[in-house]
Amino acid sequence: SSGINAEYGLESLKQSTQGVLVTANFLKGGCKREVQFLLEEYSGNRGGNRGGNRGSGEKGTTGDDVTEELAAEIAALKKEQRVFDRIELSNNMMFVAIRDPAIVSTDLVHKLLTSLKEGKQRRTRFTQKLMPVSHTCYASVEDITKTARSMLAETFHNSTPKTFSIVYKARNNNTLSREEVIKSVATVATDDDKWKESVKVHLDNPEWAVVVNVCQSIAFLGLLRDFNLLAKYNIDNLTAEWKVPEKEEKEGDGLAKEEEDVVKEGDEGVKMSGEEMGAV
Repeated sequence: SSGINAEYGLESLKQSTQGVLVTANFLKGGCKREVQFLLEEYSGNRGGNRGGNRGSGEKGTTGDDVTEELAAEIAALKKEQRVFDRIELSNNMMFVAIRDPAIVSTDLVHKLLTSLKEGKQRRTRFTQKLMPVSHTCYASVEDITKTARSMLAETFHNSTPKTFSIVYKARNNNTLSREEVIKSVATVATDDDKWKESVKVHLDNPEWAVVVNVCQSIAFLGLLRDFNLLAKYNIDNLTAEWKVPEKEEKEGDGLAKEEEDVVKEGDEGVKMSGEEMGAV
């Protein structure tokens, strides 16, 4: 069984969920597997918490023993399924929901990308971006504003000097006004100018990037550190100058052939709009 399953749908994200927004050329098997491998490795959940010796089948066990063993295995499986859940959003995008509250998506991906940068490692061949998401909500200005306030209050609404930019991208959504979303989030960042002296916009190298990704009817929000230093969380660009180890490269090829998604001829993929914004 896989540590990431795809049983949860888009509707589940209207209630705030943390996770990782993944983009690739297409969601081939290699992309899905390499993302799963990295998230499990850096979260300490290698193998999806599958556990060890299930179903030992030793002779001499009683019916009660078997029943207890089966109940324990079912409980372990339920626990396993709650770690990562994959929700495919399009041919080139998926959201990996993190069900374990002990794992913080922003810390997990920051740790992962920093490790690759410092170690000069390239561990992916198909994945383009790993964007941490700390909150999801319905894609309306009202809900995004409310969610942004919840996300930013602790870090932003104090006298400690800090800089930020706003990054907004929309895919398959024509109902939201980009300018209105950015203006609303910027207002939340300074708490209606209450903290405008300590919270400043910085385009070139902000301390924090407030990222709002909209896909269909869902908004994915994250507050990210070292956004420019980590190549705007584009894992492909961050590690482009280094080579994938030969062993992982061969494994990746095999996985891609094994699980490659079928893309219908003439499929144009995902329509995209929006750009990085740091000023209002």
